Amino acid sequence: MPRADRRSGSRATAAVAVLALLFLAAPARAPADVGVGEGSAVVPQLLLIHGGSFLYEDPSFEPLTRAAARAAGFAPHYLSYPLDDMPAAFRAARAEAIRLRAAYGSAVYAYGSSAGGMLAALLAGDGLVSAAVAKAPPSDLLDWRWPLGVYGPDYYRQIGLSPEARRRLSPLRRPARSPLLLLHGRFDGVVPVAQSIAYAAKFKQVHLWVVAGGHHTERARPQLLARAFGWLARVASAVR
Repeated sequence: MPRADRRSGSRATAAVAVLALLFLAAPARAPADVGVGEGSAVVPQLLLIHGGSFLYEDPSFEPLTRAAARAAGFAPHYLSYPLDDMPAAFRAARAEAIRLRAAYGSAVYAYGSSAGGMLAALLAGDGLVSAAVAKAPPSDLLDWRWPLGVYGPDYYRQIGLSPEARRRLSPLRRPARSPLLLLHGRFDGVVPVAQSIAYAAKFKQVHLWVVAGGHHTERARPQLLARAFGWLARVASAVR
């Protein structure tokens, strides 16, 4: 072989060896969540919605729920929605649920707390998620008087709700198309547990766990989140 050809062959061999070493040294990557398709394995997606009376964000919500959602086998998605405008918050929740369903089909679920629980209940009621858990949601806005004493008698005007809209957007007064679990503290002073009892009594798709504690019982008892996400995971397994 001529000297130039030998040098060219040596360089090619060395390049192949370098590429092989780089491939072997590269860290293994876990497969990304995939969408719906033949032979695909769809990770159940969980839309998580914070509370705050539709006026505030809840900075404790994500740290409290992320690890528990992942431990139950869900890929978490956190909804950022407009404040001071409940109808706009609902539109944002609907839009995100529709976006996730376009990507993942029926493998979309929701969890919300308080005001966020109301949004999760509305998504389940409209069949935009395959199931949901709502922690202490105000399910009847015509009967929810707690915020009037805390934020003022014009609270519903502050969040953009007329009396007609309060009726129309109360989960208790709408359909219930997908399974919904209500998680409610027995001594809740923010949203009366009687609302969840009435809601569960009205619809076969709505289930109720009355637990110890008040409105923020899951903060003192984080094991309740594991139980609630476990319930969702069982529903998700049955849907697949």
